[in-house]
Amino acid sequence: MRADTRRVCRINLPNLPVMLRTNRRALGVYASGALFAAGWWIFFDACVRSHQLHRPPPEGTPFHPPEVSIKFDDWVSGLSTTVGLVIVNTVNKQYLLEEGNLQSGSWNEDPVLWRTRMWLFIGFAFLAGGMAGSMAMLIIKYLANSHAEGFVELGVAGAIQNFLIMACAVILWFSQRIESDYEYNLTL
Repeated sequence: MRADTRRVCRINLPNLPVMLRTNRRALGVYASGALFAAGWWIFFDACVRSHQLHRPPPEGTPFHPPEVSIKFDDWVSGLSTTVGLVIVNTVNKQYLLEEGNLQSGSWNEDPVLWRTRMWLFIGFAFLAGGMAGSMAMLIIKYLANSHAEGFVELGVAGAIQNFLIMACAVILWFSQRIESDYEYNLTL
């Protein structure tokens, strides 16, 4: 049987350099760490800007602080997404990939598989809940609120933070599935 040599794309896509092919796992881990740090950095920057807006000016000038600021309700979605990231990426993926687990028809036969899937579901629920919470805060607190005109960037920062943490979770999930050059599967 001959291999099919037809191209899928009209344009020849370049191959990855050898360095990137051999270090895919490390590159994925570093990229996900950079996304995680960037997400929290953007949110902390918004927190600092919110605090600066509520600082009274020098004496003698009238001051009316804005009615909208970052409070604990803005933090909850980012914390939830971070908890989801931790749960999803601490699940042992080998339990999901073993051949015996794939052949068993019911969850009742293997309690470890059932618990692994349940923890994975809880982690993804935290991720989705955090993202939905940040979008709800953006819409309800910053976009639909007439007192929040000019402060929408505070809500956008929370939404971007959660999007970057979710992207971090996806990249970290796939990069941990790649076998490292230093891992050997020794079976007898």
